[in-house]
Amino acid sequence: MRPVPQPVIDLVKDAEGLRLTAYPDPASGGAPWTIGYGHTGPEVRPGLVITKEQADAWLLADLNAAVAIVDGAVKTPLTDTQRGVLASFVFNVGTGRKATRQDPGKDGFVTLKIGKPSTLLAKLNAGDLAGAAVEFSKWTRGAGKVMPGLVKRRAAETALFLSGVDHPATGAPEPQPAPKPLSKSAAGVGGGGALGLAGVAVAIDQAREVSDAARGLLDSLPSGGLGWPVAILLAGAVGFLLYQRWADQRQAA
Repeated sequence: MRPVPQPVIDLVKDAEGLRLTAYPDPASGGAPWTIGYGHTGPEVRPGLVITKEQADAWLLADLNAAVAIVDGAVKTPLTDTQRGVLASFVFNVGTGRKATRQDPGKDGFVTLKIGKPSTLLAKLNAGDLAGAAVEFSKWTRGAGKVMPGLVKRRAAETALFLSGVDHPATGAPEPQPAPKPLSKSAAGVGGGGALGLAGVAVAIDQAREVSDAARGLLDSLPSGGLGWPVAILLAGAVGFLLYQRWADQRQAA
């Protein structure tokens, strides 16, 4: 299994916080008990105290379990960063389960209470990564209200999802076309200018999709100090994608 990138691990640590003594669920006042970086399980009981090393080990195991869920559900090639961000999301919201007469169900990454896949998963499997990025901002509610901690986490996940610079891990590296000589004729210069403009037009069109993701996320932000840092993060991600798409168009020509 490919390792979870360190930026993803850092994101989860920052979002979850470190607690070395077990604490109860805020909603129930009891189970599920949690410890470390958001770790739950039958081994977590009242009064349990662990070391930071144990917390790190449990976090890595939890993220690897979430990665396995992502790998089983997502059919579109992903970068290691995108894959890791989705693992962070699954670790936080769960896989979900369909509601029944005996069970109210739970919305999650794989399954919604209505029995259908989440829109995030559906867009990923349709190859619409920009559209999928918009969906992160829709998962910011807890106990029926918008939670500032979840808004911040979804913003960080969205920015990291959009700003990954590694290429999808598909096995063999993609062949690179041989460089073309620069024509000195007037026709050659004119053609190159047209190509550059076409490449920029395509890049702008694709970046506009990412801008929609940023706009959707920023619209969900509560008033306060979170807006500008998130805007800066997302602006950087959009700018990088714009440049990368333009460079790809030039290289492919």
